[in-house]
Amino acid sequence: MNLWLSPHGIWYYRKVTTLPCGRRKEIKKSLHTRDKLTARSKVAQLLACVRSRPKSGVEPAEASETPPNQSSTKPVARAVKPLASLLSVLSDRYQKEKALSWAPKERKNQKHYLGSFIEALGDRPAAGYNKADVVMFKDGLLNSGKSPTTINKYLQKLSLLFNWLANHQEGIVNHFAGLKLQRVKETKARSGYTMEERQRFVQWAKRQEPYRRWIALLGLYTGARANEICQLYADDVQQVDGIWCLNIRSGRPDQKLKTVNSARLVPLHRHLIQSGFIEFVKERIGGRLFPELPHRQDGYSHLWGQWFSRHRPVDKDFHSLRHTVGTALKDHGVPLQYAAAILGHTNGAISYDRYGGDVSLEKLKEVIEAALSSFADAG
Repeated sequence: MNLWLSPHGIWYYRKVTTLPCGRRKEIKKSLHTRDKLTARSKVAQLLACVRSRPKSGVEPAEASETPPNQSSTKPVARAVKPLASLLSVLSDRYQKEKALSWAPKERKNQKHYLGSFIEALGDRPAAGYNKADVVMFKDGLLNSGKSPTTINKYLQKLSLLFNWLANHQEGIVNHFAGLKLQRVKETKARSGYTMEERQRFVQWAKRQEPYRRWIALLGLYTGARANEICQLYADDVQQVDGIWCLNIRSGRPDQKLKTVNSARLVPLHRHLIQSGFIEFVKERIGGRLFPELPHRQDGYSHLWGQWFSRHRPVDKDFHSLRHTVGTALKDHGVPLQYAAAILGHTNGAISYDRYGGDVSLEKLKEVIEAALSSFADAG
């Protein structure tokens, strides 16, 4: 019965005929159903309807016998033209063309983004979507609880698709243009923790199971990024010149750093050592420090971030701990060079290596102990 199933699970009718001129004409019509029996029934009804029409409106051969200046030849062309390619079919062509330059992960993401749009609004010809449809889809994303960054990914990928379609077919408009969410600095979310919030955070961390407790406290006392902590191995906790440090590096294939300047040695605050962190590390010698976290989405911090967002003690994200440490260093009058060495930043036009240029570990240890002394009082 010429039934075909689109990659998004929508059945459609497809028939290829050869015109008298020798060209092939493809007819496609969405059946708007995922059920095969329903699809077969709709095709049967469609064919029955076509057969019941006068032949002059169906058969191209008879249409050619009509004088060329009469309008009766036009309905023949219109009978085929409405069967435009569905968005699912066109998006398949788009993905096949772009797949040559996409990584496997990107191909999977693209299929998800485009499929979600079709699932939400139905599989139609590309010109069948209007501005109101696209705005309704955007509103659905906003109400889904997705982050602005994720929503923008959906809108961006779909905008690229419709740009491509507009360049390949007449009558298609990219209604996604201009709908991208404006990136607003979340000053509240990315401001540092107050003293009261730090106290609540420390007390909350103490109640968590060991590996989560130490990830949280390492974030508070080192200002390290979430993935820098989550990807640590036990031998990344080292004693250098008698000082216990985190060796933040990309020494293994599954470890990565944000920038070259992110590689560094960060002295551990005495509160971490006194609270038993070194004993925790020794129990995990020979492997990852936090094997409870699997590698997901090109890093180890994905599941930690999800869990932290659901259970955090104050309405601030994990990265705000990094701002907390940076603010404490600044308020204590710590030179920018030292702060850059601790946080793994670039100081203006000057790049510091993993040891903070000529800043000794002993000096960094003194700075951390002094600037973060009030953090220990919170515990």
